[in-house]
Amino acid sequence: MSNKKTKGGFSKVIKLVSVLEKCNGKGTIGGKDALISPNAAKALAVIGVVFLVGMIAAAAYLVEPLIAPYVSLRDITNTLMLAMLLFSLVLSIKNIVTVLYTADDLPVLLPMPFSAGQIVTAKLVVSLKFPVILSFVITNSVLIGFGLRAGMGAAFYIGAVLSSVLVPVTGLTVAALFTVVIFKVFGFIRNRDVMVVIGGIFTLLLTIAYVVLTSLRNDESPDAALSILSTVSSISEGFPNIAFMSGFMFDGNALGLLISAAITAAVIALALLVIKLFYLSTALSMQTTGTSNKAVTRESLGGKKVSALKALTSYESKNARRNPSYLIYGFAMTFIWPLFFALPFVFGNNMIFSSVDYPFDTGVALICALLLGIVASCFACGFNNLACTAFSREGKSISALRSMPIDFNDYYKSKRNFAMLICSLGSVAYIIVLGIVCTVFGIVSAANCWVFLLSALVCFLCNSIIINCALLKNAKNPVFNWDSETEISRKLGAVNIIAIITGFFMYIFLLAAIIVSAIMSKSEVFADSSAVTMIAAVAFAVFALIILAVAVLVNKLSVKKAKRCLTEFE
Repeated sequence: MSNKKTKGGFSKVIKLVSVLEKCNGKGTIGGKDALISPNAAKALAVIGVVFLVGMIAAAAYLVEPLIAPYVSLRDITNTLMLAMLLFSLVLSIKNIVTVLYTADDLPVLLPMPFSAGQIVTAKLVVSLKFPVILSFVITNSVLIGFGLRAGMGAAFYIGAVLSSVLVPVTGLTVAALFTVVIFKVFGFIRNRDVMVVIGGIFTLLLTIAYVVLTSLRNDESPDAALSILSTVSSISEGFPNIAFMSGFMFDGNALGLLISAAITAAVIALALLVIKLFYLSTALSMQTTGTSNKAVTRESLGGKKVSALKALTSYESKNARRNPSYLIYGFAMTFIWPLFFALPFVFGNNMIFSSVDYPFDTGVALICALLLGIVASCFACGFNNLACTAFSREGKSISALRSMPIDFNDYYKSKRNFAMLICSLGSVAYIIVLGIVCTVFGIVSAANCWVFLLSALVCFLCNSIIINCALLKNAKNPVFNWDSETEISRKLGAVNIIAIITGFFMYIFLLAAIIVSAIMSKSEVFADSSAVTMIAAVAFAVFALIILAVAVLVNKLSVKKAKRCLTEFE
């Protein structure tokens, strides 16, 4: 009876894995519309992988004599296994959160006759394929190349093959274990995408930390790089599965192989036990991203006697904040964009800006302030989807709202004001803070710190233009008939895409302006700074007036246009 149960459970997992792969577009390679048959496509894929493995192994074989006098093969092996462990651990967090908690198939799978362990096992197997295949290809190709040149024994190759599978499995299992525990302990993280963005920010911070540490290190000699490799290798000894597997590969200690495999098995067993205890109840208790299709009442707009605009703005705030997806895509992304903005300033030992003379001249400061205001606005508003989904968020409640005696001007302004508040906190406020920092560190003189106020004003006007355009675009093509806001919460509108692209080019112009200022400061042709300042002031004034005129015009016409579009849509 037990064997039948086990066999049936395993069969369910296999079938569920097959279904999940097909539903996620990971089915058979090729298809009826493909130029070649699925078998031919698979054969070409295998040939390509074999060719890639051969090329990497050949490169390692040729390089081994060059680095062998400086670093041991054991250090290289330990470092490679640690890299694969961290890769599978860090990069699996987002994927695990998605497949376990935020995937759209959960409402379908949970009522089915699958246990929590079967659902999670099938989902993790699907998630495990990429890190295992990548680890298998990289680890084996590199170690086979080094091992053949170094004349290693059979234990080395056996350990290489086993570690290329066991290491990523351990990393993903640990990630799943911590994810399930954290979701159980911290209730606020259960709100869909919060953990996803935490994992993304964590990965981004690791990348930035690596870039910063690299830029701060002045010693770039080969010996310094090799010493870092040795240090990383010694750190890997702190991971028992890597340490014991290394002992088997280089010392022939068979017990080390058994202990390493046992550690992986123990981690898997512990993860399955925790999943069995916590996963199902946590997944069922998670809040959905829908609005439960409740009709909007007067009470939901606020119980106190306040102005209609204030009540509607409060309703708009609550309507957005109660949805975890918008907490990420409508709030978090608006505030973390400076992390990308700062990368060029810490990359490559600041070589790009090493020749810039501080403080900036008034003319240069004016041009940079204008570009900075546009860049901040484009990124803060471009990554924010509050405006581009403002009317679509109402869903089926739009008919109830339209039937109420509410002035459309107040209704529109409530959405505009709330989006302006969030985007301005992620752009205008940052410019003010940046102005204080630049003044304190002498990048801009105290006499020229007022340029940041002009930059903040330009940013605010650009925010108004982008948000009004996004609201108008959504009014023309609203999506009210949705089952879950996940359908619209993760999509950026055309206005957002244009804003991000514009911000990218303005960012390049900003960097170019800083570099050009360094060239100008060393050129006798631009020795007359007063003339440069006058030209910059005129250019700033012209562009600022154009932005002001466009902002006033868009703000005035967008309300009437949006009202007409929604009326025609209904």
